[in-house]
Amino acid sequence: MATETNKPLLLDGVLQHYAWGGYKYLPQLLGQLNTAQEPAAELWMGAHPKGPSTISGTSKTLQDAIEARPVDMLGEAVAHRYGGKLPFLFKILDVREMLSIQVHPNKESAEAGFAHEETHGPAITAPNRNYRDDNHKPELGVALTDFYLLHGFRPIAEIHRMCRYIPGWSELIPILQKSGVEGLYRHVMESDQAYLDQLLQPIIDGLGPKLDYGREYPAFWTHRAVERYSGDGHHDRGIFSLYWFNIVHLRPGEGIFQDAGIPHAYLQGTCIELMANSDNVLRGGLTPKHIDVPELLKHISCEPVYPKIIVPDDEEEEEDGMWMRYPTPAPDFALSVAHLEEDDYLSVDTTDGPSILFLHKGSISGEREDFELNRRQRVAFIPAGLCINFEVGEDSVVYRAEVGTADQFYAPSGVGHHVSDS
Repeated sequence: MATETNKPLLLDGVLQHYAWGGYKYLPQLLGQLNTAQEPAAELWMGAHPKGPSTISGTSKTLQDAIEARPVDMLGEAVAHRYGGKLPFLFKILDVREMLSIQVHPNKESAEAGFAHEETHGPAITAPNRNYRDDNHKPELGVALTDFYLLHGFRPIAEIHRMCRYIPGWSELIPILQKSGVEGLYRHVMESDQAYLDQLLQPIIDGLGPKLDYGREYPAFWTHRAVERYSGDGHHDRGIFSLYWFNIVHLRPGEGIFQDAGIPHAYLQGTCIELMANSDNVLRGGLTPKHIDVPELLKHISCEPVYPKIIVPDDEEEEEDGMWMRYPTPAPDFALSVAHLEEDDYLSVDTTDGPSILFLHKGSISGEREDFELNRRQRVAFIPAGLCINFEVGEDSVVYRAEVGTADQFYAPSGVGHHVSDS
């Protein structure tokens, strides 16, 4: 039973208006008008200093509430393990234009990089800052609509085939044969712009109409990259990655995990994203933002990746028969989903640590609490040490973010037809 000082908190998430975001999905989800036609890219639900959620009806943030009473809010074990901070950040993304190719550092590298930049600069708000905090950033993405992304390098044989049939790229084959994928990627990332333009121009000249290609083909995304980033005869070096990385298609409800070092880029669609509480990004192209090539190359993994689609299944279903978990190896977070019918009951037990609930569809109300999630109020923080039963007013879908465990099960199944081999 909740007390006056330890009770569920309704939250208002923070909209991030990045240029790549859509105009309709998130405003409509929140019941808002977007009369200014600002891109609404991300909804942040958590306590990150860059965008902490506010407690509904107040000016107080979730970050304020946790800092005031970390043990009450997080539980003793979580507060001790994570220094009194909420270890995860929960997001909804609406990707209209492709995001930058990016890599995230591991925990040790993030701590070292942050300490160095705090001492030697640049300033924390500078556009050329690499490390804005000292945390790693493993990520789980779960599609809400059809969702496309780049994820890790293809096998070397596929990259060799790309270099063989694309005009002008045959000169890259000796580099690939001698130095492998790492040497090839280093070559194009460290080369001057004039040389890259020379390599990229033949493929761009050879593009057919965009409508000739489906989203599983690199050429479709090359069209988009040229439209957005090419100018004055210069082309973004991230175009190489469209051909050398896996193109993955997630269907609604399917997820994928991005660990430290795995290069990736979200291309199009809406998704849930759950990550360690960090905003550290090392970019590798498809962006006008800062790219630090030496720092990127220190952390990128050039090993081939065979993308694994994560689907919650009955083996991960919790004892109450409602929550199904997406398994990942990340200790910082865990994501579960409940698909509910009218008159069902849903239990949320936070004995082991706090949770954030996001209502994607329907409505639920706390059985013994003055507490409801609906179309006007979709987000809630449940402090540690509570057990709340919800009544389900209509068919509903609820996502739950919570702290993970270091040994939680991770054995996602690969779904080959979702990965482009073109």
